[in-house]
Amino acid sequence: MLLAGSLSAQTLTEVINEFNEGVASVNSQEYESSVEHFNRVLALAGAVGDSASDLKSKAEEQIPLAYYRQATMHMKQKQYEKAIPYLEKTVEAATLYDNNQEYKEKSLQYLSPIYVMSGNQAWKNDNYAEAHTYFDKALELNEGLYKAHQGKGLVYLDEGKVEPMLEEFNKAKAKATAENDMETVNEINKVIDDHFNKLIKAEMDMVDPEDNDYTYVIEACENALAANPNNPRALYHLAMVHNKMIEYDAAIEYALKAMENETDPVWLSAINFELGHAYQNIVEYEKACEVLQKVMEEPFLSRAEKKMSTIPGCN
Repeated sequence: MLLAGSLSAQTLTEVINEFNEGVASVNSQEYESSVEHFNRVLALAGAVGDSASDLKSKAEEQIPLAYYRQATMHMKQKQYEKAIPYLEKTVEAATLYDNNQEYKEKSLQYLSPIYVMSGNQAWKNDNYAEAHTYFDKALELNEGLYKAHQGKGLVYLDEGKVEPMLEEFNKAKAKATAENDMETVNEINKVIDDHFNKLIKAEMDMVDPEDNDYTYVIEACENALAANPNNPRALYHLAMVHNKMIEYDAAIEYALKAMENETDPVWLSAINFELGHAYQNIVEYEKACEVLQKVMEEPFLSRAEKKMSTIPGCN
């Protein structure tokens, strides 16, 4: 009995010493070391029993705090990927010990944007699997985090997976629109437009000049507009194609809509040229002259000037 009492006292002293070492490590900002000491407190306290229960509770409170402080050290140095595991451990420990809910919530708030940031970096490094993992983790925490959907869309684009790309982009655009973040919506639409515009150009380049079959060009344009109804380049190509097919009313409709969304001066000149051509062929000379006079860029300027010379009353 005396031996048992002596061992118990010795073990309790070890618990106290380990706890004090943990506190000293915290004060020295050696947070990983402090967690090791506090975990030993928990292990030893289990053997000691009730007399060590208070130190056990205090150690349980310190472990999530130590992880959180280690995470914030990395975040201050902008070492966000290094901060991730410590933020995750903060959440795990606070959940396990049912304490430090404030720091658990703070960690979760930090994790979402850091996951997105790390996902974007992994995407830029062509590490697509890792990028998906980060974006998925972000969405597990917050399904409404549209930047994560945007990131997944970019990864799918680089992977050549068009359908899931559009699915993710559509989710991102819907949520961004709901939050009035039109800058993000425009960013996504530009990526979508660039992708489909390359396909439209490829189809245009393959048209046989002697055959003039624009079936595949029209299909490419329609696919582009299904992804973004305001794609000005797709609308322009439809206007041009319908002019070539002698369907002038349709050409006018597409050209007018293209005009609403185009900002580049060269492309605006291209659209005005097609619009003027269509108006001329339905004998709307005044309208034709008006829009052709807006053509300011080559190679469309010289073509517009030649065309205006054939329109009655157009100087």
